[in-house]
Amino acid sequence: MTIQPRNFHKQSRVGIFPTAVIAMIAASHSADISQSAHATCPPDLNGDNIVDGVDLASLLSNWGGSGGDVTGDGTTDGSDLASLLGGWGQCPALDPEWLLVTTTNTTTTTAYDSAGLVAKTWVGAAGGASVAYLRGDGTLVRPTIYMGGIYNGAARGGRIQVFNAAGTIVNDLIVSNAEYGHHHDICLMPNGNILCIVWEGHTQAEGTAIGRVNLTSSIWSESILEIQPTGYSTYSVVWRWNLWDHLVQDTNAALPNYAVISTKPELVNINAGSVSAQGTGDWIHMNSIDYNPVLDQIVVSSRKLNEFWVIDHSTTTAEAATHTGGARGRGGDILYRWGNPATYDRGTTANQFFFVVHSATWIDAGLPGAGNIMAFCNGDRAGSANDYSTVMEIIPPRDSSGNYLIDPVLSFGPSTPAWTYGSPNQIYGGAVQCGAFRTLNNTTLITLTNSGRIFEVNNAGAVIWNRDNAGPNIARAPRYRQVNGTWVGP
Repeated sequence: MTIQPRNFHKQSRVGIFPTAVIAMIAASHSADISQSAHATCPPDLNGDNIVDGVDLASLLSNWGGSGGDVTGDGTTDGSDLASLLGGWGQCPALDPEWLLVTTTNTTTTTAYDSAGLVAKTWVGAAGGASVAYLRGDGTLVRPTIYMGGIYNGAARGGRIQVFNAAGTIVNDLIVSNAEYGHHHDICLMPNGNILCIVWEGHTQAEGTAIGRVNLTSSIWSESILEIQPTGYSTYSVVWRWNLWDHLVQDTNAALPNYAVISTKPELVNINAGSVSAQGTGDWIHMNSIDYNPVLDQIVVSSRKLNEFWVIDHSTTTAEAATHTGGARGRGGDILYRWGNPATYDRGTTANQFFFVVHSATWIDAGLPGAGNIMAFCNGDRAGSANDYSTVMEIIPPRDSSGNYLIDPVLSFGPSTPAWTYGSPNQIYGGAVQCGAFRTLNNTTLITLTNSGRIFEVNNAGAVIWNRDNAGPNIARAPRYRQVNGTWVGP
């Protein structure tokens, strides 16, 4: 694998600019600054942990372009020069920072430090279902493949293993039974609980009775569980949301939930999307989940329907099964959805944004764009000649009370993302997994599953760090920084 070294967290420093380096400036220095700079240490353009004449020469040779952009505004100009001179000298000591890499075809999760060296390795019972996450105290929570479950679809999980800071397994939870089976992603809650995406099976008769037409097999819906570990291998489900409680159909007035689809954007059309996936009844195929503690809301993404949904978590489990209750007064109905308005009959392919979507995440409080939602569009379009991937940042439309806004007849806004990275012939991560995380540096860390590439871009879209892994079986890779003894990350 190829790894570029990284520098972190450079603070502003005042130093004396040595006139001797003026002679160096005259020499043309055309280093690819965008490949070596790092947003947390902007003046150190060549990544050698010191701001000196080499960095200055690089900046001047890129004047007017984006290659020497220190401030992140997309242009190399006087403000960048001032920032570089203000940071002249040796970089300060760095806080520890880990990149967590979990592979689906091995039993390990590995933390790599800023130099690309192995800092720690955790060994689980099987391959990772998706992404392992760190708690602030260094506890690792790893969703794991469980072969004993009855739900056997793409990215099956079913087992969640928790390792304490010393690396010892303290919880080994089987989240799979006759009723449900965990798959894909999890989310760590501030209260110590874990949010899980689970498949929930329904028979062909149950699916037909609720309005699904032309159903020839069982149908797997989705639920969200909030589980609380109660022992080494035991847990309690303390909150639950079921998609099956929030459906609409327009094919048979004699069956439940009959309505005009376009008048019910808060509900999911039981006849949207195809049922089968990899020979199963997988219908929605959620693949990511994230929690916003400020809003007390959850975001999930659906591969099959090409959109993400926002759901209120402030409800009780009983309220989550209805259309009233909770902080928003909407029960478990969808508060906001985006990416493919055709699913609720308020759009066509002309205003479809996602063509297979993964990795819906909130941008955390304290970061620019806090409260916005970022997602990875795999870009698996019809045919094979125009596939390309795009990371999109969405600003949900809300009123002053925090309610999501929608026109009486149009789709949920916005009409365009606030920020994107990826265009034709630039990146393509394939049709499975992939994702992105906004970092503490206001950069975006992107994983391309088909190649195993993990790389970082700044707000201007310049690649500032890159890691090419030996194997492609990586869903997403988060980065954590230890701040005042606490690990902080997505």
